[in-house]
Amino acid sequence: MANDSSSSEDELNRNLGILEELSEALTEPSNLEEGLRRIVKLTCRVLDSTQAAVLLMDEEKQRFIVHATVGLDPAIFREGSPLIVPDRLQSILFRLQNIHQINWIDSGLEGIQFPIIVMPLYFKGHRIGHLFAGGANDPSAARDPVRRRLFSLLGPFASLIIENGKAMDLINQRLALRPAELEDEEVGDGNQLMINSIRNPAKVVRILAESFYRELTKAGFNAGHVTIAAAHLLDCIVRKGANLPTTDLN
Repeated sequence: MANDSSSSEDELNRNLGILEELSEALTEPSNLEEGLRRIVKLTCRVLDSTQAAVLLMDEEKQRFIVHATVGLDPAIFREGSPLIVPDRLQSILFRLQNIHQINWIDSGLEGIQFPIIVMPLYFKGHRIGHLFAGGANDPSAARDPVRRRLFSLLGPFASLIIENGKAMDLINQRLALRPAELEDEEVGDGNQLMINSIRNPAKVVRILAESFYRELTKAGFNAGHVTIAAAHLLDCIVRKGANLPTTDLN
């Protein structure tokens, strides 16, 4: 009985550790690839496997783009590049709607250790890719109901990381282009805004804030998410404002 109790406690601690890492993957600042790299590493932990990857779907060109891998040949699974998938495997992956185990097939992809567990990734009801794992150290791990449920949790987290990454890319692109647009904006005295930005930074801040809000809403974030962003900005001011240089508004 003591051994059973100790084993249950170890399992609980392991699962809590995975949930903690999931939370960090979503909340700690990171770019898209760093976030997804955490997800594939967690996938290996959850399913006790040696291989994992995220494949994002390019519906228009009917192909998969590799994003983040563990234990796979980088010459074949090049991150950021299309994965050349044989017709039979591609047909299976494009039809897949739920978590599914794919046993050995003539995939034509060197280095994948079958069977593989594949989970479609969804955002707002649309498939955006797959998370898969292979090379199981313990084949029974993928059948364990607790591990399966933990694996199923990774999907929504991965989808959020992907969509957050896309949103940040849009925002960064928008803000990178914004200075050129701001040059066409005029302040009350008829001078261009960017020329006058040192004397009137408040105007620049307002325009950038409006752009930030528009890009967040375009990316699908609701009013609550935008409020969280505003609250975080205020928190930054409270924590760091004393160290920020003052700006002359004259």
